[in-house]
Amino acid sequence: MPKVSVIVPNYNHAPYLEQRLASILNQTFTDFELIFLDDSSQDNSVSVAETFRHDPRFVHLEVNERNSGSTFIQWEKGISLAKGEYLWLAESDDTAEPGFLAAMVKALDQNKDYDVAYTSSIWIDDKDQEIHRPPHEKGDAYLLGKYLVQKEFLQGPVIYNASSAVFRKPNHIDFNLLKTFKYTGDWLFWVMMAGPSGIIRLDLRHNRFRRHENNVSFRSEREGLLFSEGFRVMDYIYSHYPVSWWNKRINALRWAKRIGDFREGIPAEVRFYNRFLK
Repeated sequence: MPKVSVIVPNYNHAPYLEQRLASILNQTFTDFELIFLDDSSQDNSVSVAETFRHDPRFVHLEVNERNSGSTFIQWEKGISLAKGEYLWLAESDDTAEPGFLAAMVKALDQNKDYDVAYTSSIWIDDKDQEIHRPPHEKGDAYLLGKYLVQKEFLQGPVIYNASSAVFRKPNHIDFNLLKTFKYTGDWLFWVMMAGPSGIIRLDLRHNRFRRHENNVSFRSEREGLLFSEGFRVMDYIYSHYPVSWWNKRINALRWAKRIGDFREGIPAEVRFYNRFLK
């Protein structure tokens, strides 16, 4: 059995695929299988992926006859095919440093009580130019699930890019619920994964997160889904984990400010948001 299953969900990312697949197959840690899932791309994604099939670690190339319409249908499919102890959801437009998998596997092997490990990212554009380095505290961090659900997960996804994380194969993810999300489902996914245990953040920048106009996140941000779906995530946290009244209050004020900065669809969102001011 492979130690890691690398799942590459793809839709119309042919321009980035050669770089992405090469960055996976050139990892210094080599005990993995590669599962490529194409969601009925309209470009030449499948042809690009086929050029890497000579590698014996490339064990699955699955192509949907029609587009599934959901990232999480593809995630669930990949996880069901995976044989590895650890999983890496390597988004098809991102890339990684050669030592990424080695660092993630070592962290999880040495910390059995944590289910997720991730590294910080460098943001790049569609031409591979660096555009941002999100700040973070120096040194490795070990964040227990209790702390995460009381603090960090109420503000947003601790892991904002799936490519930056490796995690133990789960058996407790509610994919039926995740499939009802268009934007913040990854936030809820990490709540489900790390809420019961915790997250390890390594003080490395081994992930390169590509930001471009075709990102689902860009379109969803403009549509205001951060609020309509984000409050559903908070509702899930409040109903599944103990969160103090004080932290709920601080969180409500924080999100009230964010709503104030957003001008579309406010009346409906504010009505829903008032639930969290109680």
